[in-house]
Amino acid sequence: MNLTQSASELVQQLKNKDISAVELLEAHLDRIASINPDINAVVTLDEDRARERAIAADEDLKKGSDWGPLHGLPMTVKDAYEVEGIVTTGGSPKWKDHVPQRHAEVVQR
Repeated sequence: MNLTQSASELVQQLKNKDISAVELLEAHLDRIASINPDINAVVTLDEDRARERAIAADEDLKKGSDWGPLHGLPMTVKDAYEVEGIVTTGGSPKWKDHVPQRHAEVVQR
C-alpha cells in the first residue's frame, strides 16, 4: 500500500473496495509505530477507537452509506483541539493530564 498517495486517491481505492478502511488504518498505525518514537508527532494514539471507526466505515461502505468525502480515511487531530476522553496538552507540559469531557467543535464536525 502506498501511503504517499493523496487523500482523494486513497478514498477512491476505499470506494472501489481495492483496500479496506481497516487495512488502511493498520498501514498508518504501522508507519506511526516506526517513525513516531523519533519525532513524537502523535502525542496520544487511540488505536482501539480508530479500529472501531475503521470497522464501522467498512460496514457502512458495504451498505452503500457515505460519510462524506473522507469516508474511511484515517486522520489525526492536532493536540491543540480537545477530543473527548483523550489527553489533550496543547503542547504544554502543564496540561499533561488534561482529558476533556467533550470534543472541540471542529473535531465534532
